Amino acid sequence: MQVLTHWLWRMIPGNPMVVRIVSGGSVRMRDLWLRMGYLGALVLIVFFGLMAGEGMGSNVALSDLAASGSSIFQIIAYGQIVLVCLIAPLFMAAAISQEQSAKTYDILLTTPLTNMQIVLGNLIGRLFFILSLLASGLPLFAILLIFGGVRASSVFYAFSIAATTAIFVGSVAVFLSVMRLGGRKAVFTFVISIAAYLLAAYMLDSFIIQRLTPGNYTTYLTPFHPLLVLDTLVRPDNYQIHTPDMLASYGPIARYLLGQPLASFLFLTSLTSLTLITWSALVLRNVGRGDSKLVIYIKSKLRLNPDGAARKRKPRHVTGRNPIAWRESHTRGNALNAILSRYAFLVIGLALAILWLALYHFNSLPTLNTTMTGVNQLPVETFKQGLYILLLMEILIIALVALYMAAGCVSREREDGTLDLLLTTPMTQKQYVWGKLRGLVQFLILLISVPVLTVALVSVYSILGSIFGWQGAIYTHQSTFATTSATRINEAMLMLPESALLLALVLIPFVALCVATGMYWSLKSKGVLGAVIPSVSIIGLVSLVFGFCGFNLALNTPVIFGATFNAFSPTTAALMIINPWDYVSGFPAHPGFSRIFMTISAVIAAAGYFFIVAAMLNAMVKNFDQTVRKLSGTG
Repeated sequence: MQVLTHWLWRMIPGNPMVVRIVSGGSVRMRDLWLRMGYLGALVLIVFFGLMAGEGMGSNVALSDLAASGSSIFQIIAYGQIVLVCLIAPLFMAAAISQEQSAKTYDILLTTPLTNMQIVLGNLIGRLFFILSLLASGLPLFAILLIFGGVRASSVFYAFSIAATTAIFVGSVAVFLSVMRLGGRKAVFTFVISIAAYLLAAYMLDSFIIQRLTPGNYTTYLTPFHPLLVLDTLVRPDNYQIHTPDMLASYGPIARYLLGQPLASFLFLTSLTSLTLITWSALVLRNVGRGDSKLVIYIKSKLRLNPDGAARKRKPRHVTGRNPIAWRESHTRGNALNAILSRYAFLVIGLALAILWLALYHFNSLPTLNTTMTGVNQLPVETFKQGLYILLLMEILIIALVALYMAAGCVSREREDGTLDLLLTTPMTQKQYVWGKLRGLVQFLILLISVPVLTVALVSVYSILGSIFGWQGAIYTHQSTFATTSATRINEAMLMLPESALLLALVLIPFVALCVATGMYWSLKSKGVLGAVIPSVSIIGLVSLVFGFCGFNLALNTPVIFGATFNAFSPTTAALMIINPWDYVSGFPAHPGFSRIFMTISAVIAAAGYFFIVAAMLNAMVKNFDQTVRKLSGTG
């Protein structure tokens, strides 16, 4: 028994890796502010939830208090899962980048530590901060239990979902680190993949899969997504679990997945995490021996190996007045994998748009029903919902790529010593800063063209359809008058001819803002990760505020005010552009007047973003020497 206890002690709490990571991270001010911010956000959610739900006052009924507690629990539970899914990759990113850049594993393999100690130490040491954040919210959940309306089992179920999700994310990060797949690109791909999966899978299940089947029941995607599993706990009336009688004709695996989504999720994530950790421990020392000759050859051909990236060609001729802009727009993404990624995004995006449009044209779209009434949607409504989901995913990917590239444009040059060389040239600060912006935006034009061409494709279809009499190009839109309940009928085009121009006016300046924000933090940060986190946070907050506020203003205020405010957020502006009949106030009554002001709104938003970007770049130019030269050469 003593031997087993000593083994467990050396494996987890007394593991030197755990002690090193926890003791080093506990004294960092970043972690302190993160914990304070997390708890402060939870406290504010509870306070404002009570205020909004009539949970505070002198004459508060117990039923009102229970209802407020239930609604607050739902908000906190969802927020907790989302925060864990976003914070865990950032915490675990160090397991990918730091161990790879510092070659820590090569040193650890020479110590008496076992493979399992190294792998578990790396995992548990970094998960400690995430799990401590979850545990710090338990007192607030205990207060909600006093209010009523929340079961104690639901609280622990929500915590178990968040904890297993964090462990799974950590296991994937450690696996990537052990397999020597680290680096800035691996961190970026890791974080983006998790965020894209959460958003895409949730929207796919909520907007398509559930509407293809009668009733709001769990699907095969539910046990593979933490937010969908949480839906079955906090919204059991709106997202129901199949009863045993309904699953009598199904196989044992299907009955388990559909009938017990929580248990399935916990089992699958735990089993996957255990498999990844075990495999990492088994192959740790074998991977440390280096790549095989085949892998080295492939990396050299794909330009993934610095040794294979040596120049074997004549120097290129620089065109244009700004060499920095030429360098950013022409030399980025020259590796084969980067070229394939860019053009794959273009081909896949346009192919999906053409396929979706073809299904609509031949009346072959899936029949969806609304979640409230169960009435089947019109094909045009299904088409526009699918088109918006496609545009939303493309815009998010473009924004994240722009933020990551800009956040590393200065930090990367500082790390590899290129910035020290540039500072010795006659190049001015203005040339450097503005050249970076122009070059990065030019490089991203190929990605930006995908959603713009998608909308242009539908606009061309609408124009040609109105000429040749295609049934789907023109549809009948019904709306009600503001003063009476009478019905207004309009003949509407599937997509306005100027929609592609409006989207370009909104999207290109927004991407420029993303680049400027990433450059600003890259200028002030020593590493890429230190610039990515605040850049994503700021752009996300700006999009969230302008999106929610602008969307509501566009629905309830005159077009000149609501559309202008909404145009500052491309995520909601895209919905306004592809379907102004339903999402722009007063558009059915005065379509011609509203179209003019929608164009003016897009121009105003573009001009506003231009002045913001110009102000940010001028501030960077003014403080360039003070900031860059102070950090240059510090790594």
